[in-house]
Amino acid sequence: MPKKDKKLKTNQMMEIQIGNFGTIKIGHKTEMGKVSQIMEMGNRNREAKGLNQISLDSVLKRQDFWEFVIARNTQYMNISNSAESAELDFMNFQSNYSELTNYKDIAGQIKYSEIIKQFPHLIKSTKGRYGGTWAELYILLKIASILDKELEVEIYRVFIENRILYFRDSGGNEFKELNKLVKILPNSQGQKDYINLSLAMREKLSILDTRGYNDKEHNSLIQEKRTEYQKDLQKFIHVGFIKNIDDLIDALNRLD
Repeated sequence: MPKKDKKLKTNQMMEIQIGNFGTIKIGHKTEMGKVSQIMEMGNRNREAKGLNQISLDSVLKRQDFWEFVIARNTQYMNISNSAESAELDFMNFQSNYSELTNYKDIAGQIKYSEIIKQFPHLIKSTKGRYGGTWAELYILLKIASILDKELEVEIYRVFIENRILYFRDSGGNEFKELNKLVKILPNSQGQKDYINLSLAMREKLSILDTRGYNDKEHNSLIQEKRTEYQKDLQKFIHVGFIKNIDDLIDALNRLD
């Protein structure tokens, strides 16, 4: 997995449809989602098959789960730059699976309330409004694989084939760059122009319905097209074709 682009300062939450299983909220910057949503989807499918439900407690006590977390952490540290690595004090866990013995109870199960503190960039428990257990996409996939294979392959399809997070992140960055140019257009009205441009973009992409889950907005083709439009509009401003917000919206409506 390539190093994450950190241009976006906010971690906007995306609600992603996982086939017929339900939806999960994922931060497009951190790529972390709420574990309880995966647990609910997986256990609902297990129950439909006549299988016993699996608790999060039992998942987090498994050694193979934490072996996966260590492997992911090793990969994460290897692809992070030196400055990022210096800020993360998790070097003892790079491919060092023997460390797990220090986090086992007398029954040989992992004491996860302690070890989870070592990997807040991968999995963490929080309190408050957004309380619960949160995990990054790789860890969510591991949990899904333990719960239900059908859920696992559907998550792979959504995030790998549709490349939703990539195009959402790219589109967000391009929109920020476009707004910088809008700000310096003659007679710019700042926030009002940003809002008008945003509405015009959503109308162009036929994603004006913002209530609840909007499957069109989270379709990778829509996200890719949004990015292309924003890049084109930036070019038009740079070469002087666009003089004001009306020109900008007119140009947007003329794009194929």
